[in-house]
Amino acid sequence: MTESDRRALMRLAGGDASPRAGTDDLQALLLQVVFALLMVFMIAYFIFVETAKKEQSEQLLDLNRQKLVLALEKTSENRRIRYGLNALMTQGVDGRRDFEPDEHVRGGAISLAPAAKAAFSSGCRAAFSDYSDRGANAATWRLEVLAAAGVSESDLDEPLREWFDGALATEIENVRLDVRGVQRSLAARLQRQWVEDPSSFAGVRDARELADELRRNSLRLVAEATGSEVLP
Repeated sequence: MTESDRRALMRLAGGDASPRAGTDDLQALLLQVVFALLMVFMIAYFIFVETAKKEQSEQLLDLNRQKLVLALEKTSENRRIRYGLNALMTQGVDGRRDFEPDEHVRGGAISLAPAAKAAFSSGCRAAFSDYSDRGANAATWRLEVLAAAGVSESDLDEPLREWFDGALATEIENVRLDVRGVQRSLAARLQRQWVEDPSSFAGVRDARELADELRRNSLRLVAEATGSEVLP
């Protein structure tokens, strides 16, 4: 590098542009320029790495959430089969489940097809047993869902764990309400048939007593038909 080149570089850097600017000063200046460029590169690199890590973490979070959603649906469906709900309920194209008690109550009594009766009877007993200890039931659900999803507790960060806890509790309650809903629908249909035939309660005069008698008898018949207490 010529002396004129050194002076030009020194002028650009705001340094001494006189001929007395030595080689050591020039080398120091070049080192500063190189260091500044290196710092810019390092900052850009670390920003890129952190951004990539964040995106990867978000992708893993979404993947685990999707796995848990599918596992929740599978576990819920297994429970509905276990409780005999699929033998009585129908699912529409919109995903909603319906139960028509008119098809299963005739002549003031519950009349289930043999296969449906067997499935629902054993299912009601299983449901009453499971929901009698809600803590143990929730723990069993949790293990089943995690196993079906192939996800461990250590894979759940705080936001995902909070979401999973809420989704799990909701699905457990939804299945309970389905079992209870079928049982109560049968009881309500029995009551309606009895009301349509007042002679069944000819000796009852008080309206409140009649309502209590209808309710007790209908729930008793549901319990007898299923061999299990009706879910509260």
